[in-house]
Amino acid sequence: MRKRKYFAIFTLIFIVLLSFSLSACKTDDVPEVNDNVLAETTDDEYTLELKGLIDDQGNVLADVLITKAMIKTLYETNPVEYTEEEPCYASDKKDEDNNLIPHSLKGVYLEDVLSELSDSATIDAYGSMTLSATDNYVTVVTEDVFNSSGRGSKMIIALEYDGISLNTAERSGALRAVFPDQIANTWAKKLKTIEFSTDILLTPSVNQLYFYEYLDQEYRDSYSIIEDVQPEGTANFTYYGFSLGKLINGEILNAQASDKMHVSAWDYNSESETWSEYQAWTKYEVYSVGYLLDQVQREEEGVEDLDRSPVFDGPTFSAGMTVKNVLSASVFNSSIVTLETAFRRYDTNTDGEIWVKDLLLLLNMYDEDDSYIITSLDDTRVEISSEQIFAAKFKKNVDEYTFNYDSESISFKKIEVKI
Repeated sequence: MRKRKYFAIFTLIFIVLLSFSLSACKTDDVPEVNDNVLAETTDDEYTLELKGLIDDQGNVLADVLITKAMIKTLYETNPVEYTEEEPCYASDKKDEDNNLIPHSLKGVYLEDVLSELSDSATIDAYGSMTLSATDNYVTVVTEDVFNSSGRGSKMIIALEYDGISLNTAERSGALRAVFPDQIANTWAKKLKTIEFSTDILLTPSVNQLYFYEYLDQEYRDSYSIIEDVQPEGTANFTYYGFSLGKLINGEILNAQASDKMHVSAWDYNSESETWSEYQAWTKYEVYSVGYLLDQVQREEEGVEDLDRSPVFDGPTFSAGMTVKNVLSASVFNSSIVTLETAFRRYDTNTDGEIWVKDLLLLLNMYDEDDSYIITSLDDTRVEISSEQIFAAKFKKNVDEYTFNYDSESISFKKIEVKI
């Protein structure tokens, strides 16, 4: 009897525990967790920071935080939409058939954000904008891109892109900056900050020009990073080139924290099989830790030359910030030019000669009232007139370059305007 009693008690306890367990597993009476709802709530709290704003009297305003929820509300009254039937395009992105790549989107104009959600002056009060993203991508946009009263396009803050509602888990992030009919490097995914400036950015007027092929080796450096590779997973790569930080410290490049760098390239588009000019601006915090790279080493393998070098890149650069086939890197009144890229661009008849004036005009360096000093590889300095330099040519013999004027030929490393 005692055994039966214990068994009955044990059975009763088991049934009670089982009933609690089953109650805990029931889903009918428990609110269902919707991951999408939670993600959307979090996403609505995502903020876009506007810095450097001024009012219509030119007074500096405090920084403004705009939530995504505020942008969504603005979209209800001020929507901007591009559809599959009427898409928008980046002016330099084409498919393999050489057709511009279409994009659909939904969003709002930045100009409406400024007028409705801040006390900012109108967009034409600003000369440039620096767009920063959560993945460390940074691009500097000039007023000829965003000022629609000129040749620019109204910037769109996209909430939906190519049919996908943007959020922090998406490839484009919570917000995306789009400039219809402008080059793709001005578009920015994962947009987090817009810093406005009243300074109008113009291509630097150079009076000190160095040449990449003849930079002193003391300015070279390297860095190592781990990159994803297939099928191994990851591998360690070491990149070699000229450190822009060292070039700034050595006064080859004249740069201060407020100076933007202009990078020009003559790059090859493999999809359209064409060469074209590419330009980008970047801020001091980016380029001062950047490099002009020309070699790479994977793990313990040998050092190899990089394709399409020199490459403007760095250990902190986000995808999309790299510039290949660099022609010139200019800041303030100084520039570095790659002669190999210059010949690729200007030596159209491939006779091994290009006009010096073509580079000087590109760099805003030529003036008929100036005279110029050519520094040779042995540091000999030769002064010539504007007429002489206008008629001068660079000549290439295998990997050697000479500066040729009148009947003279100089192995050179620097050109400067005589001050």
